[in-house]
Amino acid sequence: MVAEALAEGLAAGDDARWRFCVAPMMEWTDRHCRYFHRQLSRHARLYTEMVTTGALLQGDPARHLRFNAAEHPVALQIGGSEPDDLARAARLGEAAGYDEINLNCGCPSERVQRGSFGACLMAEPGLVADCVRQCATPWRFRSP
Repeated sequence: MVAEALAEGLAAGDDARWRFCVAPMMEWTDRHCRYFHRQLSRHARLYTEMVTTGALLQGDPARHLRFNAAEHPVALQIGGSEPDDLARAARLGEAAGYDEINLNCGCPSERVQRGSFGACLMAEPGLVADCVRQCATPWRFRSP
């Protein structure tokens, strides 16, 4: 049934290459796990674990952004709620070669929400719009 739906989407002109995605999962989708997932399928969008803006801007960005070129297409998921910090983190992700920057607006973890990001952002659509606008400004969209 999945193969039929995929073939139907391709016949209709849809870009169905990335309909299979491995969601960002804390303490799971690290670079080793993503490399393994890439061996399972070339047609999957892989996501990093969520990386907070604080970890990127005040920590060791090279350690957090490292990935193997075989992982492409790979998306960096960032967590934060300060538009300027998110824009700076997005620029770091772009410079590191990520194919996509993803803003975490869905993590239900209490710890994450205490930091004013994740799922609690759904209650603040204006702030999310500002964050996305700031992140998109430096981003040069490209196809994998």
